[in-house]
Amino acid sequence: MSFQFSILKRLIIGAALAAAQVSAALADSAVLMTSAICDNPRDSIDSQWFALHHGATDVFFMREDTGAVIAMNAADGFDTYTDIYVVSHGNEDDVGPFPKADFAANFHAAHPSRPDTVYFDSCNTALGADTVLALTNAAYGNLVPEIFGPAGLCKIVGNGNPDLATAVSRYNADLLPENQFDAVAGNIMEIWQNGDYAGTGQPWETACRQFADDADMAGLEAFRLAVQATFLNAPVYPIGESHNYGLLIQWNTGGEEFFQCGTANGVACP
Repeated sequence: MSFQFSILKRLIIGAALAAAQVSAALADSAVLMTSAICDNPRDSIDSQWFALHHGATDVFFMREDTGAVIAMNAADGFDTYTDIYVVSHGNEDDVGPFPKADFAANFHAAHPSRPDTVYFDSCNTALGADTVLALTNAAYGNLVPEIFGPAGLCKIVGNGNPDLATAVSRYNADLLPENQFDAVAGNIMEIWQNGDYAGTGQPWETACRQFADDADMAGLEAFRLAVQATFLNAPVYPIGESHNYGLLIQWNTGGEEFFQCGTANGVACP
């Protein structure tokens, strides 16, 4: 009996340790956002994709006024996370409101220890010379194991399915035929710019920018979650009148995997 109990005890302890290791691995992942969260629902919804696919439920925010990185919902410091997923509208020269060199400098100041992974869900950040990927890697002596970024416009791609859990992150995706992308996107932006956010009497965009400007992280976190709930659960039909963001995900198809550089694959960041 005692022998069986000993085996059971070891199994329980082993299972607990395994669960703790999984939990610790998930806790290594964090999302970093900018004031581009206020441009449209895309960044808030993409942050949910990273929670589902990478366990990145802890979210941080890079302040536009100071460049400091502060917690939106996380209890731990930004520098304690090994895998960072940057979710922000961007282009070849900027990440959100920051010129690429400023973003890289702010990132390094907030995360002085070398991360294992930096993933830029920020369009065109792997294009051109001295990319944000290269500048970020250079801040760590070009020793970051994995840096990812899109060499084009990036999207969450459903390939006919609106479900975030099965969608993939790609760039240069196409659209399924007979879609009504422009109509639904227009409906989304009409609500974003003119609809009442949570009975505040302010449009969604205006409320968001107030939270971001005031560094009101509790308000911005509630806003991020409200975006996900509102724009992913909206009625789908009639499609031409819908503001369901899942339709846009559903209609995105194909695309290419993000460019990867770093010491893990021996590819220099452009």
